[in-house]
Amino acid sequence: MKHFWSSAVVAVLTAATALAENPKNVILMISDGASWGTWDLASYYQHGQKGLQSYDSFGVKLGMTTFPLNTSTVPTFTGTPQVSYDPAQAWSTAPVGPPHHFAGYQYIKANYTDSAAAGTALASGVKTYNNAINYDDFGQPLPFITQIAKSFGKATGVVSSVPWTHATPAAFAAQNLSRNNYSAIGAQMINETTLDVIMGGGNPDFDNNGQPRATPNYAYVGATTWNALKNGTAGGSRPWTLIEEKSAFESLANGTIPSADRLVGTPQVAATLQYNRTGTGMGNFIQNVPTLVDMSKGALNFLRAKGGDDGFFVMIEGGAVDWAAHANNTGRIIEEQIDFNQSVDAVVQWIQANGGWEENLLIVTTDHGNGMPMGPNSDVNPFEPIQNNGAGNLPGVRWHYGTHTNENVFLFAHGAGSELFYNYATRGIDPGLRDILGFNDGRYIDNTDVFRVLNQVIPEPATALLVLLGLGALTRRRSC
Repeated sequence: MKHFWSSAVVAVLTAATALAENPKNVILMISDGASWGTWDLASYYQHGQKGLQSYDSFGVKLGMTTFPLNTSTVPTFTGTPQVSYDPAQAWSTAPVGPPHHFAGYQYIKANYTDSAAAGTALASGVKTYNNAINYDDFGQPLPFITQIAKSFGKATGVVSSVPWTHATPAAFAAQNLSRNNYSAIGAQMINETTLDVIMGGGNPDFDNNGQPRATPNYAYVGATTWNALKNGTAGGSRPWTLIEEKSAFESLANGTIPSADRLVGTPQVAATLQYNRTGTGMGNFIQNVPTLVDMSKGALNFLRAKGGDDGFFVMIEGGAVDWAAHANNTGRIIEEQIDFNQSVDAVVQWIQANGGWEENLLIVTTDHGNGMPMGPNSDVNPFEPIQNNGAGNLPGVRWHYGTHTNENVFLFAHGAGSELFYNYATRGIDPGLRDILGFNDGRYIDNTDVFRVLNQVIPEPATALLVLLGLGALTRRRSC
């Protein structure tokens, strides 16, 4: 006998089938400020060729647009989109002369996002003005994905190679009208209950070479917050445990879980793990700080223990890639991107040992391009690729800019739920991704679509089905 189902029931059943494959753990990794050439610079130096990074074998590869709502640095109270992305203009090879050389270069140098607006789009699904940390253009706070994950009982965390109050970690942990309000952002991250793990730079007691300061510098973490972390009073009924020594990070990375309710890891260094050390060349690393690899593995281990059967959500950022791009520092952007690449490798290995791809979703992307590194003759040969000079040798590169760009960036995803990204790959076809970069078939999403996917896969299948049926309020867990 035939059954004639209503379209609404069919839609719910279809959604339930997809939700049954939701990941237990969701990991978002962001190489901040990675232009197309940045990925190539590191791959050529590491391996002498492209295609050997863990993310190169991921099942989903898409472009991603990153433009903000507008380029104001304060709310405009209009909500009117003022910028966009046009592939035809972005890849135009029409000559325009120095300093831009080609019309496409000139186009992607304009109307770019900052990390705050980009992070807000990724974390909340809303485009906003530059500077905003989960605030919209009307000056109103926005709910963000880490709060949503916590409401469903997941453990949550942010990890970065730059200060943990900086724009990208802040976008997954706080709400503020301005990214520059570091003290207030840090206080919110510590005083509220959204997070279980925070790791990143910004230690007030050490300088950029990992040496003790005579007088603390509270630029990134306010004195009140830092002193509360140091004396063990931060967090109230859910106290934070502070770790600073490299050995503590390494122990956590090796699986020794401290008996702590919540964990803040702030290495013994100021702004960045390595990038801001004295000099501009490669090597001569600071020895008393952990790597992003150590921090990533440690965070995963702690969050696994805290999340239990509910799992976790974490954002891991290679933040100093962006700092090196602003400086057009080829050697140190390679160092930072390699640290990020190795962190991806470590996360993949962790996934394989902890439920596999059936229980985990890994997303690797950037929040925006920066610096426009291309081939050494890209001033006369439009969009010339980075020159491969073999493993261990600096690739040939010409930098075209000293700040962010409006280019169509890369996104890679693999694991449970990763196929959902293709539901949003309807923004259009970007021939430059396909024909010039050889990245994919030209399909791309917008950065707000990352939130949409996260918001689909974070809920547990049974709860998410009830939400679809309009019963979610009866089953949604309270925040921990």
